[in-house]
Amino acid sequence: MSHLSTSAIVLRRRAYGDFDLILTVLTKDHGVSTMIAKAAKKSTKRFGGILEHFDGLGIVYRQSRGKGLPILEEATLERNFGVVRSDVLKTAYASYWSELVVLWLEADEPRQDIYDLLAFVLEALSCGKVPPAILSLLFQMRFIGYEGLRPVLERCTCCQKEIEQLAQNEFCIDLRQGGIVCNQCPGPDNHHVAIGKGTLKQLIWMAREDLGKALRVRFAPHSMAEATAFLEAFVPYHIGRVPKSLAFLRQIRMTSNDDS
Repeated sequence: MSHLSTSAIVLRRRAYGDFDLILTVLTKDHGVSTMIAKAAKKSTKRFGGILEHFDGLGIVYRQSRGKGLPILEEATLERNFGVVRSDVLKTAYASYWSELVVLWLEADEPRQDIYDLLAFVLEALSCGKVPPAILSLLFQMRFIGYEGLRPVLERCTCCQKEIEQLAQNEFCIDLRQGGIVCNQCPGPDNHHVAIGKGTLKQLIWMAREDLGKALRVRFAPHSMAEATAFLEAFVPYHIGRVPKSLAFLRQIRMTSNDDS
């Protein structure tokens, strides 16, 4: 029976019976996979308590006989994100990103672009040099872009006029149409969000530049609020599911006064 070896990020974990764990991981080479780690809660030799949320692992696993879950045989810790797990706000953001990956990606479909993106924002989140809210904007913009869902922010989706050609400073985003609507075109009755021209330009920059440069964008408080409200409405709308972790993130963000 063949074994697969790859790097992976732990997205979810839950107890199964007295000693086993069920893990959902995003692997670098094979996409999202859900597998069982047998005797993980008592085997210090094989796993040693390293199968924690968000951690980067090197894993070896194999397909089980029949229709059972793949079996995790070995795991080594490549990147410890205990700093993220020890901070409730960082945990809330990382949980939101992880759930988006689980909800949207097809199982066992290789997606190194998403793996590299998630690894990048988790690393930056752990280092603490970039505000979590900005990392979340970056993750969401790139995630929906990779999935072919990036909103049309450069021009009106109705008349096709570029935002630079329009004198207005605030636009309506039609979630159904997937982009902005100018004041000269009929706006939607619902499923819309208001956003300023300056915020649009910052999000466009964030979507186009490489990951390192994209993090240089600095949002004023009102722009951060606009961008956050927009993406946290747009992304769930277009993946067709509202992540449960989003409500938790919003609650923690309110209590922590995270307006960066």
